[in-house]
Amino acid sequence: MTSRRLTAWISIALLRCTSGLLNITFINDLDVDCSLFWHGTNAGPRKDFGPVPRGGGRKLLEVAEGHLFTFARAGTLFPLLRITIDPESRSYVINEDNAASSSAACAASTADATPGSLGCSAAEACDECVQLPGCGWSTVRHGCVAAHAVATNRTCLERAEEERSAEQWLQLAETLMDPEASEFAGLASLRAAFEALENGRRVAESAESGRRSNGTLKSILRWQAEVRPKLEAVLDDLDAERLIATSRHASLASLKPRMVARRKLADAMDFISRAEPVVITDFFDGNLSHPIVQKWTLEYLRRFMHGGFYNVAADAARACCQYYEPRRIAAEAGYPYPFRPRTHLYRDHFEGFVGTLRESPSETEPRLHYLHDILMERDAAPVVAGEAATPQIAADLEEMVTALKPLAKMQPFFGGVANAKLWIGQKGVTMPLHYDSSDNLYVMAWGRKRAILADPGQYDALYPYPNAHPLAGSSQVNLSNPDLARHPGFVDVLLSETVVGPGDVLYLPGYWWHQFEQPFEDTASVNLWSYELSDAPPASMRDERIRGSALHDHMEREMVKAFKSKAGVVLSAMASGSGTHKKAWARANRTLHEAAQEWRRWMASLPNVADTAEPSELVKDFLQRYRGILAQRWPGWAPGVEWNLSEMTALEARLQARCEPAPKTATYASVCRWPQSR
Repeated sequence: MTSRRLTAWISIALLRCTSGLLNITFINDLDVDCSLFWHGTNAGPRKDFGPVPRGGGRKLLEVAEGHLFTFARAGTLFPLLRITIDPESRSYVINEDNAASSSAACAASTADATPGSLGCSAAEACDECVQLPGCGWSTVRHGCVAAHAVATNRTCLERAEEERSAEQWLQLAETLMDPEASEFAGLASLRAAFEALENGRRVAESAESGRRSNGTLKSILRWQAEVRPKLEAVLDDLDAERLIATSRHASLASLKPRMVARRKLADAMDFISRAEPVVITDFFDGNLSHPIVQKWTLEYLRRFMHGGFYNVAADAARACCQYYEPRRIAAEAGYPYPFRPRTHLYRDHFEGFVGTLRESPSETEPRLHYLHDILMERDAAPVVAGEAATPQIAADLEEMVTALKPLAKMQPFFGGVANAKLWIGQKGVTMPLHYDSSDNLYVMAWGRKRAILADPGQYDALYPYPNAHPLAGSSQVNLSNPDLARHPGFVDVLLSETVVGPGDVLYLPGYWWHQFEQPFEDTASVNLWSYELSDAPPASMRDERIRGSALHDHMEREMVKAFKSKAGVVLSAMASGSGTHKKAWARANRTLHEAAQEWRRWMASLPNVADTAEPSELVKDFLQRYRGILAQRWPGWAPGVEWNLSEMTALEARLQARCEPAPKTATYASVCRWPQSR
């Protein structure tokens, strides 16, 4: 990074002598985004005035003489410039020596950047840490880091002076983690439980080996593995960049993906109103009773989820999991593309799923499991996995919607809550690149996810499956190892990256491509989809990046309406020029031209849109593209080919023992009974 000057410029013309206040414009002349903090007249209470963008970004404030301000790299507390307001000074400039060192600090490699570099690491003990503005004590990291609503304490846990056995520490931790116990107090209890587990682990590891102590240690480690992801979090931009650097696919490095903006709520509103992705980092700072943040753990959900069946995907390590449309719907729609799914979709009781996660993974049959099921229906009706939610979960969902709805209403054309979904998966799970047509608020319950996003459109770079394919809406490109011979356009793709952890909310606008990965630990998250106002203009009219493909989507949908399961056969005949029934050909031709004409009327209603081609040209272009799909991507295609399930990943033996094949018309492959009564 080049050494540049960071300047705070006082506009003397705006000096307000009558009130003793000054109007001052802070100017960021660095090549990194910064944040501006006010400390009063000393290093006391802090107020965050949000980001000051790089390259001349400005912030105009009304200030008083003697007040202290700090410029820091955005997302951190690392000070680049401290300013004490002096009316006699026209500007404040870092001298050349300090400018060089500050720039070097800004440019610190993410490979060796740690939370300790953010200004809090000087405190070695919790009592000292919580006295520092903007700092908090991490029970998991055993260190002082930037304050975070989920990951840190602002008060120190009392340490028990009496000695306890490993079994007693474990018993105390289990009591603190019991969601139905009077001692349970959300995150405070979970932090205390983790500390008790740490004490128990030290005692167990120092004790003489024996069957009982080994069993206790195994239980302690299992509980720690469940609690740790709840208390670990992405704290700031440097933390996110470090995690991305350590987990990025080598194949993406040359594409230089952008970082998704991480902003506090006040500054995130602009992104949401523009339908641009943003990670909101402080949404739960003032709402620490929120159940997802405070309470939800695997054990909590095991206690309160009902005993119905939940959708789970299973696949081999590094291949899990692909989401595809249900088999019954595929059969009814007469999907024209042959499909050989690898991922095994099955249904299991929540109790059984938790048992699967807690069992030691098989070395001979490594499988990953990913639960994904609807938590509520349209307009926030609390229906979980097709059944009425239990009272506790219903109350939690109502509180979640209450908290998120004001944020959701900032979305362009928000009409209401469409539904919500719960995602629980093991370390190593990947949900491949795809897009949804509705806006999305993504909340982490525990663990950290890496997200790869791509701008809307980019169909030439991302090679989506066609509408009639079971993987419609997904990309054919494998981001971890793209095949450029098959997908040469991928070299031009525009990507963004981020990491989201407990306490973060990711706003993901409709039609943005996204791939979620879990390279760090097991995770759980809840996302809230929205539906749009009934009179909202189609997304394809609002965003020119997706107009071309949206036109083809519209034409194909009209064909499906007209020909149902025969649409693929008719379109294939038209695209290839082969014969079909004369009446069917005339009807199909009329359907496509009417759809193209309707499209032209939509486009004519938009401002500053160039003239659209005639319907005949639009139909010709559509059929040519359809013909290219058939010839280049699915050689040997024939309509009506049944799905081939022979390559589907088999379930582990322990699951096969209690699972049986689902009916052929079911929306999943297997159903698993759970022998234990609740």
